[in-house]
Amino acid sequence: MKFLGGFITGVAGTILALFLIYSVSESDDTLTGLTMFSEKGECITKNNLKIFQTVKPNMALAEFGKYPNKILVLLLNYENKSYYDEQKIPIPTGKCARQIGTYQYRTKMEVLKTVPVVVIE
Repeated sequence: MKFLGGFITGVAGTILALFLIYSVSESDDTLTGLTMFSEKGECITKNNLKIFQTVKPNMALAEFGKYPNKILVLLLNYENKSYYDEQKIPIPTGKCARQIGTYQYRTKMEVLKTVPVVVIE
């Protein structure tokens, strides 16, 4: 009888631990270095964006403009659409990439960079 009680307790404890680990990993939508503004900022561009590097499925570093005036931004997507590298993101007529924060990160060469965080609206 003690064995059965211990077994049930062990199974329940394992299920609870796995649930907690899963919920913590799923709720971690924050990104180190991400700072959101309390109010929306100005439109950065109405030009199309090109994904440079995907950070998370719904967050990607994107660029617009031509060298030497190329600008890098962190594009957020609240519609749960995934991004992929080299994807071209058209900005619909009447909408723009509006700044809602900043993102600070280190490049591979350990250079600290700060870019605007934008959403298309």
